[in-house]
Amino acid sequence: MNVDVVVIGSLNYDILVQQDRLPDIGETFTGNELMLMPGGKGANQAVQCARLGLAVSMVGCVGNDIYGRELISSLHENHVGVDHIAARGNNSGIGIVQILESGDYCSTIIKGANYLITEDDITDELFVNKPLVIFQSEIPANIVEYAIQKAHKWGSKILVNNAPARHIPDEMLRLINYLVVNETEASFMHAAPVNSVEEALSCAVQLKKRIAGEVIVTLGEKGAVISGDVSAQHFPAVFCPDVVDTTGAGDSFIGGIAYCLVKGISLAEAVPFAAEISSCSIQKYGGQSSFPMLPDVAHALRVNQESVQSVAATEQR
Repeated sequence: MNVDVVVIGSLNYDILVQQDRLPDIGETFTGNELMLMPGGKGANQAVQCARLGLAVSMVGCVGNDIYGRELISSLHENHVGVDHIAARGNNSGIGIVQILESGDYCSTIIKGANYLITEDDITDELFVNKPLVIFQSEIPANIVEYAIQKAHKWGSKILVNNAPARHIPDEMLRLINYLVVNETEASFMHAAPVNSVEEALSCAVQLKKRIAGEVIVTLGEKGAVISGDVSAQHFPAVFCPDVVDTTGAGDSFIGGIAYCLVKGISLAEAVPFAAEISSCSIQKYGGQSSFPMLPDVAHALRVNQESVQSVAATEQR
């Protein structure tokens, strides 16, 4: 099977607690609802890519436990290739997610088997004739860096979602074709606050100087910005009146960007499309189960393409 996207990253089984607020230190607080479902940034991004119709292969590790079996089963159900997922150790990665009444969340990740992946798992065959390889930061940094070098060697385009944020050496940054970070991660990499659209625009321009390609900074309800050669462009958020749970919204956004990159669609068209996908995902609880299929969001890409073409025609006149 021809593969469009290889995702090298994490698989976590998520324990989600819906509650009105976070407890204070020393306080026992009563939650409203408990939900159990597959997640992990890597697996989430792989599933969203597959739900948009891309051929996806996932690379990572799960534990020899019931959670590991559930994680692999979910990928199977979503038509993600699992031949390069190893079962190691006793415990899969776990995500403990607290979802607040506003739909915002905070989470704690238990590394588990995600940190048992080794360089031996990163074989050349993963990258031969693979257009796009996606990374996050929930597996060991040395494995990500090793795999980036391999992907670069074989000519694959490299998308890095530096989440959760950590230091990336300059020599690795120079191999990255697409860097996608939210405002918190951008602030970490830029060593300066990113709390507004203006600060994000400035940050994107500066980060672009450090990588091989483009930078996208997502800003939640403020939208997103993408870098240009000497400037950056802001895209407003897609209005969503019914925010239920923002868990996995960033991962669904990555899936939309990946789809456009594989299909040869420009980032200027990709960002609004990815925003529409993300908007759909936050109207339901959970990560993978909330991600839309291509027919659910295809209208956004068509509308945006028509808008871009209209602007281009006007400029030509």
